[in-house]
Amino acid sequence: MTVQYSAVRRFTRYSLDVRAKLSVGNQEFTVRTLDISEGGIGMVSPREIPDAELAAVEFVFPTTQGVFRAELVARSKNGFRYGFEFTGLDAENMALLRKYERRWGIRAE
Repeated sequence: MTVQYSAVRRFTRYSLDVRAKLSVGNQEFTVRTLDISEGGIGMVSPREIPDAELAAVEFVFPTTQGVFRAELVARSKNGFRYGFEFTGLDAENMALLRKYERRWGIRAE
């Protein structure tokens, strides 16, 4: 019997396809988001990002007003796909995320 990886996740992931600004050290570049949860975000990056590198992301959800900002750290990599864990998510940005999840979120596989 095989257990689906999504069944053991701490947070439900939701599809999210937007352009985002990623800041890593003194570099800043555009990435594409893949999915998001209350624990982190998946993205595709045109540049290599070292594991455990502190970063910041900024974007606008397609259905809400207000800029979403969060501090994060790279935790996984598969080719150009990266998984980031949120390390700093304040109440205002958590509220934007939860509003997106409730109203428009489509569960990611």
